[in-house]
Amino acid sequence: MTRIHRVFIANRGEIARRIALGASSLGIESCAVYSGDAPPAFLEGLVSSFIKVEEESPALYLNAELMVQLALSAGCDAVHPGFGFLSENARFASLVQEAGLNWIGPSPQAIAGMASKAAAREIAQQHAVPVVPGIEGLQILEDGSHLHVIRAFVKEHGFPILLKAALGGGGKGMRVVQQESELEEAIRRAQSEAINAFGDSALIVERYVEHPRHVEVQILGDKHGTIYALSDRDCSVQRRHQKIIEEAPAPGLTEQTRSLMHAAAVRLAQSVGYESAGTVEFLVDWSDGRRQADPQSFYFLEMNTRLQVEHPVTEQILNEDLVAWQFRIAQGESIRDKIHLRPQGHSIELRLYAEDAAQKFLPAPGPVHGFLPFQGPGIRWEIGIDGIDAVSTRFDPMIAKLVATGSDRTQAISRLKQALKHSVLAIPTSNLSFLLAVLSHRGFAADQPTTRFIEEFQSELASWTDSERKRLESTAELILSKLHEHAHSPAPSSPQSVSVASLTHSIFSKSTAFSVTGAALHLSQVKILSVPKRHRHLTSVVGRGVLEFAGQHQDFAFCQSQRRGQQIRWLNLEGQCFLQEDRPDELEAASKTGAQSHTISAPVPGKVVKILVQANDQVKERQTVLILESMKMEFEVQAARSGTIASILVQAGQQVQADETLAQWQEEAPKT
Repeated sequence: MTRIHRVFIANRGEIARRIALGASSLGIESCAVYSGDAPPAFLEGLVSSFIKVEEESPALYLNAELMVQLALSAGCDAVHPGFGFLSENARFASLVQEAGLNWIGPSPQAIAGMASKAAAREIAQQHAVPVVPGIEGLQILEDGSHLHVIRAFVKEHGFPILLKAALGGGGKGMRVVQQESELEEAIRRAQSEAINAFGDSALIVERYVEHPRHVEVQILGDKHGTIYALSDRDCSVQRRHQKIIEEAPAPGLTEQTRSLMHAAAVRLAQSVGYESAGTVEFLVDWSDGRRQADPQSFYFLEMNTRLQVEHPVTEQILNEDLVAWQFRIAQGESIRDKIHLRPQGHSIELRLYAEDAAQKFLPAPGPVHGFLPFQGPGIRWEIGIDGIDAVSTRFDPMIAKLVATGSDRTQAISRLKQALKHSVLAIPTSNLSFLLAVLSHRGFAADQPTTRFIEEFQSELASWTDSERKRLESTAELILSKLHEHAHSPAPSSPQSVSVASLTHSIFSKSTAFSVTGAALHLSQVKILSVPKRHRHLTSVVGRGVLEFAGQHQDFAFCQSQRRGQQIRWLNLEGQCFLQEDRPDELEAASKTGAQSHTISAPVPGKVVKILVQANDQVKERQTVLILESMKMEFEVQAARSGTIASILVQAGQQVQADETLAQWQEEAPKT
């Protein structure tokens, strides 16, 4: 058996933290990368040593040769890729092994066998794993002959069809085509995203399953040929074809369907000699008449040859550490008869993002003024930020994963709601209230949603959030006014100034409760956050409290931050975020000036991919003006009103920041 002593983590954020925890549970040291004045506080005490680099970027983590060099320079004898970046790169796995390092993951051959969705489909069919009818690995040709092939497929199977990148994942390079008139533009867009994200333009064309559930099977294999299907997960609640809620086990499946699906996943894994953790993903046809009547109504989607973002829900119901098992398997340990294969209870994971659900889930990177996660029975957090931090424009905008486990699905949902309502997440925009709306919707709580859930119920989810905010507005104003009074009173001596690192631990240190003099506002678990090495000018007070008013008690969570004379108060009231600012006069004036300008601005930071209009063009409201690429996704910048474009201020290929002016309107002639 090969003993691993120190692992290099070729990843960052909550992924690095999760791998370090798994390694430390086995007495394995870890090494990770950081930039800036100091490593992230949420990694302190978990990662054994750090390597400082000048700048963190996707390019850094995608540089296979550099990652191997860093691992060797740190004296590591193993590399764990985490998930994302190079985790499914067969060449990287080979380079690690050629350098004499232990690769924590499946063999390069297994990765290569499943890397192309087209090749994986062929392997699946060879091993009696059902697939949706489609065309594998279609190359987009300049002569347009690919259109003939697609049209022939449509003639046989009809619209709608699904286009997706052959080497894709995460919803990138994916387009649903409903009719012939959409086909050519959809191909161009899918191809563009595929090249940007994966460097390959090959597409898969499939018959589109209109009412699918996304169900996946967790695989674990060892070096001795043993492969288990541990359990399954439902990942159907998605936006932009990307998961935001996952749960285990997948609810509503018949035992026959579950058994057939698990067996199919094991056959596929055996076909490539799979070892380590992996996931086989399926679409389950959930249209009327197929739900229970046809146990064979599932189709192979893809295999992820790595650990999944949503692995914690499987860990929770099995009481197993999958990351630790990855290390144990890499060291040569057998899994036979050592894995708990009888799931108990139900676990659900929510992905907290810095994004705007009201604006098509556009990323909204920016400062984190305060983060205080709620802790309670059955609650687990996977955290990728400090208590005071910033969500970078360079990486995925996921902040944290909230996992709740209960004896059944109802209890897990209840615990999630409690955690969302009592956590502090003081950032400009997040999806916290949107997730609460989903959990509260009958279509989720009392049914098994399909991948079209958000698309079908988005207006209802928005209406629920609006009504909740209106119901709570007056109470929020009262609490904020009391917090404002407290902000200008002498600071209490009872709250303890704590290291932000303690906020990432499973149990919080308690602080003494106190009351604001002359007001029925009781604050507890108050903490003063300050990270002088990383955010010198920002100090925040976070905590929870109770408002006694008119004989009733109202719980809340809050953050008060101060930066260079500007004070901001954030309030989480039953899962709705309310904000109050004390702004200097010059900031207020600048805000009013910006609100009156006649411009089209970038909704997210990114690169201008395509400009669709020019000066003097007449455009209609909601017409697409430009296309931006941000975080490997393409976003349409649309006209907010009808009018005439005066000028375009950017060029294709140019990098822009959020709110940067992209184009200007012509001034309208005064009406007479």
